[in-house]
Amino acid sequence: MLDTRKIGVYISKLRKDKDMTQLELADQLNVSHQAVSKWERGESLPDIGTLPMIAHIFDITVDDIMNAGEALEHRKYLHIGDMFSEISSGKTEEVAEMVNSGEISVEEFVDVAPLVKSSILDKVTESLDKRVFNVETVMQLAPFVGSEVLDELVQQMADEEINWDIVARFAPFLSKDSLRKLVDKTIGNTLSIQDLVRIAPFLGREYVDMLLEKAVDGTISWSFVHALAPFVSRERLNEIVNKVVDGKLDINRVTSLAPFLGRENIGTLLEKVGTDKMTPDILVKLAPFVGKERLNDLVCQVEEGEIDIQRIKALAPFLGRENIETLLKKIGIDHIDPDVLASLAPFLGRETLSGLVKELLGRVK
Repeated sequence: MLDTRKIGVYISKLRKDKDMTQLELADQLNVSHQAVSKWERGESLPDIGTLPMIAHIFDITVDDIMNAGEALEHRKYLHIGDMFSEISSGKTEEVAEMVNSGEISVEEFVDVAPLVKSSILDKVTESLDKRVFNVETVMQLAPFVGSEVLDELVQQMADEEINWDIVARFAPFLSKDSLRKLVDKTIGNTLSIQDLVRIAPFLGREYVDMLLEKAVDGTISWSFVHALAPFVSRERLNEIVNKVVDGKLDINRVTSLAPFLGRENIGTLLEKVGTDKMTPDILVKLAPFVGKERLNDLVCQVEEGEIDIQRIKALAPFLGRENIETLLKKIGIDHIDPDVLASLAPFLGRETLSGLVKELLGRVK
């Protein structure tokens, strides 16, 4: 990578050696003095059109600037000035040939990418022999080329067998269409849940919704659903709940989506499906996401005999002390299985628990 700090120090030295102020240099280059200040602090570099002007003012070469004045034998960049000259003239094929022939290394080309317009960079890249690239150089190039060009580079690296480590690294820069094609190609084969999670934010909600529908239909494994849940639209989650209510989908599958369904949807499940049809395991998975009012309703259903208290014991950690104590008073401990009492005890107040122990001891006597 170009060392912007060293280049900035070098430009500052050149200016001072010529006894020029930043404002005077800026005037000659037709830029702001703030721009010159940023160059000298290493915060940015002159653009590709300004570098030859700087070289002319100080009677040096662009290579001198890009190498921060290093002696010839220590220079990293040997023909970068020639490349800039060709780029400035719009000779993209000539630049590509310089890289393909080895006159300029692909690393040099990638290093100057931040200084080149994307439209020019795309044309050069399209003419390059793709064998000159490796993962690291493409990764460095990714923020500066168009998505279509990057798609092609990544696709060529993934032609034989898709490497999801590579794809995940490039995901923020790839087009949605390209990513979706790769997922379609591998979701039933080599794409793991972990890989899907890494790229899901870049697939687009519409496509993620479609994947969820495929899981519902059995086209792809349901194991992908939990990974996709944070990226699924509210509308699609509502549809999933309705499928459970209509008996078209097993509620056991939906419990993995509980953190994303929202209280209203979970309340709908409890009401329409019926807690009497839910196993304690399902209730436990839904409970952390149930509103307080809904939990109070469940307690009332136990009091009225509509729900077996054996089921409600699974909800004890979420019911709250007041609800549990109300249950004990309304039902009476003589009607509650000792196993259930033991499950509820950790959630009782000290006073209630002491009274419960005294009552039990009194019966023993």
